[in-house]
Amino acid sequence: MSMLSILGVGLFIGWLLLMLSASVAEYRYYRAVALLEPEIWVQLGAPNHWVAPFMFLVTPDRKRLLDTVDNPHVLVFKQRFKVAARLFLAYVVAVLLSSIAFFKWA
Repeated sequence: MSMLSILGVGLFIGWLLLMLSASVAEYRYYRAVALLEPEIWVQLGAPNHWVAPFMFLVTPDRKRLLDTVDNPHVLVFKQRFKVAARLFLAYVVAVLLSSIAFFKWA
């Protein structure tokens, strides 16, 4: 295996792990809203099955509704989701920028 293919596999594994981490954090956050704030969950109009957090779009109205949550446990999951999502996006942007730079000057 060449060095570039090893690097590519490493970058893919990093992307995969960060994506899975962000997905799990998002699922746990929405699941916490469903379990600990059921009235808000119903107002969101979210489905009532295990895949529910991924089945609806967070519109500005729904975001305002989610911002009214004051349960400390839900807020912890929200913070974890924000951190994981930002890490994933930062990784994707860094890889894209470094790839552009590599192919421009290579």
